[in-house]
Amino acid sequence: MALAACAPGAVGAQTTTTVQMGDLWFCDPSFQNGVCETTVTAGDTVEWVWVGSQPHTTTECAGDLDSCGSPHLWDSPVQTGGTFSFTFDAPGAFLYRCQVHLFEMRGVITVLAPQPTPTPTPTRVASPTPGPTPTPTQAVSPTPASPAPAAVPNGGGPPRDESAWAWASPLLIAGSVLAFAGAGLARTVFRR
Repeated sequence: MALAACAPGAVGAQTTTTVQMGDLWFCDPSFQNGVCETTVTAGDTVEWVWVGSQPHTTTECAGDLDSCGSPHLWDSPVQTGGTFSFTFDAPGAFLYRCQVHLFEMRGVITVLAPQPTPTPTPTRVASPTPGPTPTPTQAVSPTPASPAPAAVPNGGGPPRDESAWAWASPLLIAGSVLAFAGAGLARTVFRR
């Protein structure tokens, strides 16, 4: 059996699908004595349009096209022109027929569950990688160079090695202090 194409719509958008009703057929003449198949999504509307000259109905048959028992989910009046619409709220397969032409005009509406609309994923914007916190630059003033030690006169000979005097000076001073203290101690001892 052929499948009647419905107009594609945006996901989640409600659409209306048209099914034509001609003389002894639903959809198009190739479905006479067959079953016109139409697929929609829950929330969509099907609109039957009379295009023939004979009177017809579109009547839901509760799953049995031969007996087409009541109650009917939808049942249009017998008419020879105009339109009839029905909105499908739930998924399922819904059989229908023309109550005037019981075997020549039959159809099924397959209702699919709506597909959820994908939720966009937020895009993360990379923040700059924090680096070391810059420290303020301090002006460094140059340390004045120590003046060169004055040359110690050595009686006209070659200049002395000043490095020797650098360590010897404290020793000479310490020795002088001890000698002076020792002399004072000796005076005290001899006076008694």
